[in-house]
Amino acid sequence: MKRIILTLGLILMLFATVFAQEEQKKTEKQEYVPNKIGISFYLGGVLPSLEMNDAMDKSLVIPGRNYAGKGGSAMFGASLGLKYNYIFKTKSQKSTGLGVFLSSDVFWNQMNKAMRTMYDTVKCTAPMYVNVPIMAGVNYTTQFSNVFSLWVEVGAGTDLFIKTTEGWEGETNDYYVSAKFAAEAGAGILLARTLSLGAHYYYLGNHDIKEIRENSIDSKMKMGAWVFKLGFHF
Repeated sequence: MKRIILTLGLILMLFATVFAQEEQKKTEKQEYVPNKIGISFYLGGVLPSLEMNDAMDKSLVIPGRNYAGKGGSAMFGASLGLKYNYIFKTKSQKSTGLGVFLSSDVFWNQMNKAMRTMYDTVKCTAPMYVNVPIMAGVNYTTQFSNVFSLWVEVGAGTDLFIKTTEGWEGETNDYYVSAKFAAEAGAGILLARTLSLGAHYYYLGNHDIKEIRENSIDSKMKMGAWVFKLGFHF
């Protein structure tokens, strides 16, 4: 009985060795291709910049009417994002650290307190700003340990800008959605490959502020934002 068990054990070891050798040969023949690493979700804060952050001239603002100036008077807001990421590997299946990504975010900002008070005084709904940047780009991650990594990224794409409705009930002003070229750059840390902290700068474009009505006074506004993100990686 012992001889039978020993013989079977030797046969299994032989098959295991042959199988391992065949798998190694297959791996060595694999081409250099991108390998999907999954989806990431992000929560963050948005600090507006450029004309989006500039204060409006209160002497020219008429609540409930289109504002033709360039100041947006936007304050610190919030963000929600989704990213689909790939990382490149070598023939031996080792990570190169180089990847490509496709991302979409939603940035929300409201006017500062002084402007909202002005609208509230005449019982008028104040508009808010919504930006939806859609980006494609490249990133690079360098790993220092199993827990800690550093990463950088750059991307380009388009930003969809929405200025929400303003005015009174039964007398509101609505705006067209504006789409413009946008770009971003970011850097941060990755912890245990599951949690990241990052700072990004987004150039969101020179957007058209145009009402959906005839004889409206149109304007443009250059938009940018610093975005600080907490990422969850799956």
